[in-house]
Amino acid sequence: MTSKNLRGFSAGIILSTGILAGIYYTADTDTESVLTDESVSQYLSEKGELAISKEEYNTLKTQTAAVPATATEKPKTEPVKEKEEEKVFQMTLTITQGMSTGEVCDLLKKGNIIKDSGEFLKFLRSNNLEGAVRAESHQVNSKMSFEEIAEEITSS
Repeated sequence: MTSKNLRGFSAGIILSTGILAGIYYTADTDTESVLTDESVSQYLSEKGELAISKEEYNTLKTQTAAVPATATEKPKTEPVKEKEEEKVFQMTLTITQGMSTGEVCDLLKKGNIIKDSGEFLKFLRSNNLEGAVRAESHQVNSKMSFEEIAEEITSS
């Protein structure tokens, strides 16, 4: 960059700064809205809200504090639910050549065989089984542990 170009660039920056400063200081900024009781009550009615005085608030606060906590709680009458049998999901997992281990984990998650594909992928990686997954069909179900699923999909 030559010195003439640099001077021209600097002059442009100074000129644009001057124009922006002139606009900033001459702009009409007296458009402050005045907050009135009418505008507040209109806003509250539009939002479906209610305004109360400090005195009303304090009386409500003391009344609420005076009521014992046990009186405000509803008695629990819900019957105790017996533990439902967990539904067992089964699927035939078909692994094709070229599928990544992450894709296999996602298929297991979609089939409700595992709850977290990331955890299963970490398990495979930590046991050096990520590259041992075999491209074929495997029978798996949701009762199987990570170890059992890994043994199924890595054995031939």
